[in-house]
Amino acid sequence: MPDAAPFTFIIGCPRSGTTLLRAMLDSHPDLAVPPESYFLVPILRHAAEYRTAAGLDRAALLRDVTANVSWPSWQVGAEVLDAIASDDSLTTVPDTLRAIYDRYAAVQGKRRAIDKTPRHTEHVGLLSAAYPDSRFVHLVRDGRDVVPSLRSMPYFPARFADAALFWRDRALSGREARTLVGAARYHELRYEDLVTDPERHLEPLCGFLGIEYSPEMLDYTDRAEAVIAGTVGGSAHANIRRAPTRTRDWRSDMDPRDVARFEALAGDALAVFGYDRGPAPSVALRAEALARHGADTLGKRTRILRARVRRRLPGA
Repeated sequence: MPDAAPFTFIIGCPRSGTTLLRAMLDSHPDLAVPPESYFLVPILRHAAEYRTAAGLDRAALLRDVTANVSWPSWQVGAEVLDAIASDDSLTTVPDTLRAIYDRYAAVQGKRRAIDKTPRHTEHVGLLSAAYPDSRFVHLVRDGRDVVPSLRSMPYFPARFADAALFWRDRALSGREARTLVGAARYHELRYEDLVTDPERHLEPLCGFLGIEYSPEMLDYTDRAEAVIAGTVGGSAHANIRRAPTRTRDWRSDMDPRDVARFEALAGDALAVFGYDRGPAPSVALRAEALARHGADTLGKRTRILRARVRRRLPGA
């Protein structure tokens, strides 16, 4: 049976190492981390639509779950959903959705499931309201290493400035979760620390999650193929087949002019997370960045990104 631990969400900007962290946590004997969930937020947003005079329409809710583009990668049998549909103790939308995660964990022989969906970084308020005791693990990575990776993905902004501002927005949104839910329900972890000394940083994370650290978490490469198979664009996550290592280093990989551009656009966020910065950008670059911040609101960039994702990934 699943335990009564708080529902935990791993959040962060895409291409920040959240799949690596998923693989590590999924290797813990007590934890299961399913593929990304794109059904959770839409169903919570429309929770009232599943209420009828007779109570919660779990069958309709589950139909919408299974119709979602992310569901097939979970590889959950029909018997699991049938058990949820017939469970009259599930009287709310949040409880029914949580039951899907609990059943997933049980199928994997684990006690507990954790969500890892970078998109949920934008929806901490909604998730926290649905699950008042929930916890959030924010994985952050130096944006100067994230931007080249973002730009290599077909469904992310191609322009350098768009990618830099996207990282800034997501990183700061992740940090804002601490304000929304309180420090006791928020744990922040830097990718660079995780890959440099994983045991040192996984131990306090396990403490935050209320579980004992297990050295099996460092054997995540044994589960790499299963994890990759459950991701969109699996080839982009091939690095989890090997021991933790920094796969990029902006100091040697990024053109100094791009470093200056990035720091003009998003240097304030680098400072928030304690990343070292180079010389102050030129007056011209700072002026250009100021103009971009004024012209491009978060809402506008998010709408553009979502439109691009929908074109590339039906149902997203």
